[in-house]
Amino acid sequence: MSSDDILILKRALVREKTARKQAEKILEDKSRELFLLTHELKGANEKLQDLIGKKELELQGVFDNLVDAYVLIDVYGNILEMNNAAKILFGYDITEEKINVMSLVYKEDYQYAMTSFQQLVSEGSFTDYQARVYTKNNGVRTVHINASLIKDKKNNSIRAQGIIRDITEELEQKQIFEEQKKQLSAIVENSSLGIALTQQDKILQCNKAFQDLLGYTQEELLSKEIKDVSLAIHNGSPAEFLQKMEKGEIDTFSMNQKYIRQDQSAFWAKTNVAAVRNPNGSIKYQVTLVEDITEQLEFEKQREKFVKDLEKTNNELKDYAHIVSHDLKSPLRNINALVNWIKEDYGDVLNTKGLNHFSMIETTLEKMETLINDILSYSSAGDKDNLNTKKIDLNSLVNDIKNIVLIPKTTSVNVLKKLPVIKGDVTRIQQLFQNLIGNAVIYMDKENGKVEIDYQDKNTHHLFIIRDNGIGIKEEYHNKIFKMFQSVGDNENSTGVGLAIVKKVVELYDGEIWLESTLGIGSTFYFTLKK
Repeated sequence: MSSDDILILKRALVREKTARKQAEKILEDKSRELFLLTHELKGANEKLQDLIGKKELELQGVFDNLVDAYVLIDVYGNILEMNNAAKILFGYDITEEKINVMSLVYKEDYQYAMTSFQQLVSEGSFTDYQARVYTKNNGVRTVHINASLIKDKKNNSIRAQGIIRDITEELEQKQIFEEQKKQLSAIVENSSLGIALTQQDKILQCNKAFQDLLGYTQEELLSKEIKDVSLAIHNGSPAEFLQKMEKGEIDTFSMNQKYIRQDQSAFWAKTNVAAVRNPNGSIKYQVTLVEDITEQLEFEKQREKFVKDLEKTNNELKDYAHIVSHDLKSPLRNINALVNWIKEDYGDVLNTKGLNHFSMIETTLEKMETLINDILSYSSAGDKDNLNTKKIDLNSLVNDIKNIVLIPKTTSVNVLKKLPVIKGDVTRIQQLFQNLIGNAVIYMDKENGKVEIDYQDKNTHHLFIIRDNGIGIKEEYHNKIFKMFQSVGDNENSTGVGLAIVKKVVELYDGEIWLESTLGIGSTFYFTLKK
C-alpha cells in the first residue's frame, strides 16, 4: 500500500469518525427532544385526565342536581341512567329493577308516543312532547319531554336522552286559572257597576254596564279617553290622585265624578280606581269602577233637609210644650185658687156633698198638673243637648226613690246585687228607675208584694232587671205600654206617660228595653244602658 493509499484511508477514517460523531450528536439531540416531548405529552395527558375528571364531576353534579328529570336509554328503550329528579318523579331505582320507557307510557297516549319515537329516530330529536305517564307512587302524571339521539363516530344511534318536566300541577293551576278567568269575566260582564280597563286615561276595555251608563257602544268607547266622558268631581282632585298613584304612594282612590252620556245628559257616579302594576312597580293598567249615585246624592240632599227640618220642628215642639204647659198651668192654678176661696168663704154654707165635689175638682186639678209635668218630662227626656253628665251611685239613687215613692207596708223593694256607679244625667236616670219602680208598686195586687232590682255586667252595656209579682201584663200590650198615653188597667194614679219616658231615656243611652210577663203572676222589665 502506497503512502497515498494510506493517506486516503486515514482521511476516510477521519471522515467516518466525524460523520459518526455527527450522527451520534443528532441521535442524542433527537433522543433528548423525544424525551422532552414524551415528558410534555405525559404532563399534558395528566392535565387532560385531570380536566376530564373535573368535567365529569361537574357534569355529574349537574346531572344529579338538575331540577327536571333526566333519563338515558338504549335504542331498545331500556333506561340506563336516571338522575335524582327522575327517580323521585317515576319512583323507580334502576339499580334494583329494569325499566323500559314504553311501560311508563299511559295506554291512551301509546300511539302518540310511538309517533314521537319515530320522529326521534328519523329527525334525531323532538321537542314539546306532552303526554301522560305511569309512576310507581304518584299515579298518572302529565309530563313535557324534550329528547335527542346520541350517535357514535360512524353516525350510528347508540343512545337517546330526554329531559322530563312534571307539568301536572301547572296544568291544573292553568285550568283553575282559566275557570276563574271565565267566572271573573262573567261577574264583570254581568255586574251592575260600570267597569273599564284604562291605560294612561285611554279606555282599553269596558263591560256592558259601563256602555249602558254612558250610552255608547264598546267600539265607540274604545276610541275615547275617560276625560272625554267625564266632568267635575265632588271630592279630591283626580290629577292629584293619579300623580300619587304614579309615584306608588297609593294603589287605589275613590271620588264622586260627573259623567256625560252620549245624549249629553249628565249623572254623578262614585268612581273607584285601582292600579294594576308591572313587576317593577310601574302602572300597567287601571281598573275603574263607576256607580251611578245621582239618586243617592239627591236622597242625601233631601235627607239633610229633612234632618234640618226635623231639628227645627223638634225645637219648636219643645218650645211649644213649655208654652202650652205654662198656659195650661195658669188656668189650673186659677181654678185651684178659686176653689180654695169658695171653700173658705162658703164653707159654712156648703153641705157635705158640695165639699166632696170641690175635693173631686182639686183631685182632678192635681191629675191635670201631673199630666202636664209628665208631658214636659217626656218632651225633654231624649234631649242630648241639655245633659248634665256626672257619676251616679245607683245604690244611693234607688234608696232616695224608695223614700219618694209611696210604698205600702205590704210591699217590699229590694236590691239583690250591688248596683254600679254609672255616668249619666241624674234627672233622667232618676226618671227611668222611679217610673219602673213606681209602676211596680202602683200595680201591685198581692198582700205580700215584692219588687226586686238586679244587675248584670254585659261588657259594653249595663243590664238592669226590675221584677215584681204584681198583676202582670197581657202580651198584646207589651209594645203598646211604651207609647204615649198607653197604660194597663184603670189605676187613677197613672197618666200613661211614664213608660214612654222610660223608653226615651233608655234609647238616649243607646240601650234597649223589653219585658217578660205572665198575667196574674208578675212582670220583669229588662233594660240596658251603654257604659
